[in-house]
Amino acid sequence: MSGYKAWEFLLYLYGLGPGLLYGILPKLYYSNYCKLVVGIRLMNQHRITQENVLEAHLALTSFAQEFEIVYCQRLATRIHFVCPCLHSLVHLPHEVVCLGPAICSSQWTLERTIGNLGEEIKQHLNPFSNLSQRGIRRARVNTLKAMIPQLNVGDSDEGRLPRGSRDLGDGFILLCAWEADPSPLRDCEADTLRSYLGIVSDSVHPKIPVRRWAKLRIPTGQNCYSAWKEKQKPLQKR
Repeated sequence: MSGYKAWEFLLYLYGLGPGLLYGILPKLYYSNYCKLVVGIRLMNQHRITQENVLEAHLALTSFAQEFEIVYCQRLATRIHFVCPCLHSLVHLPHEVVCLGPAICSSQWTLERTIGNLGEEIKQHLNPFSNLSQRGIRRARVNTLKAMIPQLNVGDSDEGRLPRGSRDLGDGFILLCAWEADPSPLRDCEADTLRSYLGIVSDSVHPKIPVRRWAKLRIPTGQNCYSAWKEKQKPLQKR
């Protein structure tokens, strides 16, 4: 056993991999790998638009076909090198249309539910009996909310902005924490920002002070974390 958990492999393969392998893998292999990353990242969103589903379908289909060409030359004598899981990827976008985002029906959700129900156990004399009753109660509550959506009022954070956040529009939201005092950008960062905003460099005041934020929520609902805040945390908590 390596000691790594499934989510750590996912982070390495789909999160860090594209950056770490850039310039190392030959272009042919790297391009094929990135198509897999794009498709899986889209499939792992909690909210997926129709455009996302189409994009993921094209990426995963192209990945599966290219994989056979690049690694096996599509030879029948090498078919045992193509795992069935590669072809199952092609069906993920269709399953999203039928069942919703894959992340919501995956093993992750079930494991999290088991953990939540276990936290609710107060009577340790009969833990398994108590666990089953908590599960039954949760199922009844979810059924009522599905039948009567008005019961969800107050439970959902839909449309609410977290305290201290700032809405930038178009689905982008800055999230706390943020710097109390602005700090100047490095020269290369300042030049890039000027170029993006179309600002002519000021030789009298070359420094551009900015206030850094900890997180940025993007239109998909995912959060991007800044190195400024993450580097202040212990390595195991980043």
